[in-house]
Amino acid sequence: MGNESEGAKIGGTSPMTLRSVVFGSLVGILYIFLAVYVSLKTGVVFIGGMAIIGYILLSIRGRYKPKENMVLSSIVDATVCVSAGVVAGLPALVIFAGRTAFFTPITFELIITISVFAGVLGVFLLLPFKEEFLKMPWPQVVPVYKTIESLGADVSSKNRLLKWMGGSTAYIGGVLGASYALRSDLTVLPPTETLPNWWTRLVTFAKTWNLPLYPNLSYLQSYYQFVGQAMSPSPLPSFMGISNSPLIASIGYFVGWKRAGMIFLGGVYSVLVWVIFENHFPELGRFMDYGSHINLPQIFYLAMGVLIAFLAFGFLKGIKNWWDNRRKIQALKAHLRAQSEGQKNQQLLDTKKSSKAPEMVSVEAPRQLKISGFLVKEWLRLAVTKYKSVLIVLAIFFVGCCLLFYVFEPFYNVKINPLFTLLSTPALLLSSWWSALTLSETGFLTGFLTDLLAVPAILGFDINFPSLIVFFTLMTVMQSSALRVIGWFKVGRELKVKDRTVLLSVLYGVIFGAVVGSAIVYLLYQTYGFGNSYFPAPTAAITGIFFLSILQFKQWVLPSSTIIPTQALTTLQIYEQLYQYAFQPYALHYREIFFVAGLIVGLALSKFDLSPISFLVGVLIPPAYSFSIMFGGGLNYYVYRKNKDNLEKYQEKDSGYQVSLSGVSAGEGLTYLVWIMITTLIMLLGI
Repeated sequence: MGNESEGAKIGGTSPMTLRSVVFGSLVGILYIFLAVYVSLKTGVVFIGGMAIIGYILLSIRGRYKPKENMVLSSIVDATVCVSAGVVAGLPALVIFAGRTAFFTPITFELIITISVFAGVLGVFLLLPFKEEFLKMPWPQVVPVYKTIESLGADVSSKNRLLKWMGGSTAYIGGVLGASYALRSDLTVLPPTETLPNWWTRLVTFAKTWNLPLYPNLSYLQSYYQFVGQAMSPSPLPSFMGISNSPLIASIGYFVGWKRAGMIFLGGVYSVLVWVIFENHFPELGRFMDYGSHINLPQIFYLAMGVLIAFLAFGFLKGIKNWWDNRRKIQALKAHLRAQSEGQKNQQLLDTKKSSKAPEMVSVEAPRQLKISGFLVKEWLRLAVTKYKSVLIVLAIFFVGCCLLFYVFEPFYNVKINPLFTLLSTPALLLSSWWSALTLSETGFLTGFLTDLLAVPAILGFDINFPSLIVFFTLMTVMQSSALRVIGWFKVGRELKVKDRTVLLSVLYGVIFGAVVGSAIVYLLYQTYGFGNSYFPAPTAAITGIFFLSILQFKQWVLPSSTIIPTQALTTLQIYEQLYQYAFQPYALHYREIFFVAGLIVGLALSKFDLSPISFLVGVLIPPAYSFSIMFGGGLNYYVYRKNKDNLEKYQEKDSGYQVSLSGVSAGEGLTYLVWIMITTLIMLLGI
């Protein structure tokens, strides 16, 4: 599926038909509301089941066409990404309005400006890099195109997908129903943090009805509590255990057993940090959430070291490859020059080279310098030609931000120094490239590197809180849009849809979602407000706390309890206890220790081609996810090991498992969509 021409071999009418656009727009409105509502409630944005809904709608009248379903699904997905990025940041303007010296109201003009400007620019940001990214596995899009393809393929593949989708739907439906009935979160096993809740209910029920199982249940309860106390002085946090999600486990198969193994090892390290350090402090175990866990220096600085080692190794490897290619080109030029002079005897050519070596060195050295200078100019010319669209997008971003946030200043108290905008412009491209690399290789997005710009923005350019929120929200929306279009290019190549059609469908979805999503977000804000018990907007609150912490650090004081909750202050105090307990007696600097350890790990993994990115993702995601992913990786290894001697049989088995697991993923996504709709209806009705 290599290039544009290959993706365009199948001719005929465009799959971007009227019905695919209309149905995509209608479903997109529903998904925007669900995504915004749930994100403001819980901080989670979940999108699933688009392909199944598309299949149902497109089959109502006329024949189902997978390409049309791809267009419909891409429109729906693109409509959501813009609004999801907006509600991840802008509500912080209201949540922390009384705790800063500046206030910026949330207006419809502000929302739609960020949505349209950043969303549209993001679509074109990474286009010149698409061929490099499309060579990556993109494990999270495998279920998408497999589902779309199988629903319109042969009967056996379709039946296989629907069978596994039905099984996944039944299983996840049972898990969610049991969680609701028992008032316990069963999506992560074992649910030790809620053990007294659901187990006690079961024991009480058995005792009330005098069931024969009561003595055994009571004994198991005592034994389970004893084992839990023996293993852990403090309660297990919610991110420990194994994710009870077939979709998460399926990702391990799609990424391959090697990458799954690296993700698993990263999760093991994360657990070891908790066991060795956090587990010895009951206060930390009681209040620990995953955001606090990954900010421990044992994780944060090691991850930083791995990242820098990976980038440095890749840079040095690129230089080495360039030098090797340059030597090959020079050798080829010398050979062609010798042939043009009539030196047909290779042996005579070698003899002349060896006999005149000193003379050749002295004569050819200046010529080589000229060639190098010419090559540099040629590379610059080709780079400008190839990446012209990126340069145009970055120029529009820079000029647009300068006009919006420095010249005209249409939004109250929002002002950005043009020098900081200039600094952020290349950083935006680097962050988008890195995020696309991480997402395409592992299926997980660990965050945007542009968040690191908050430190120079506050300490160096003295940018106020509302300006930070608005500017970083804009960059988040832009990067989300850029990642969406590259992901759908991958789906389009697999389904033989032209890149132009994919680009148009995503661009339409982004523009439609920006306009409609802005109206929905503003309507919800005007009706219910943000930062209250109805819409707490936890993601935006975390973003605001992050910026406020740096603002407080500028004054050389710890964040006050009016900005960060008491449990966060407790965590900060325990960080200091961890430092004194583990390192101070030995006069060791723990930050440097874990940073150097990360460098060593990153270089070693890069040397042996074991994907430092996958290890880094395993460190930064909840261990419950990385352990579940290992099951899918183990299945992938089993299929590979059993059929590696027969390539045709291996491809057949692998394709069958991909279809089955795509059905599993689609079933879970559809179940969660229905569950969100039901719970949302219950909340709205006050039941």
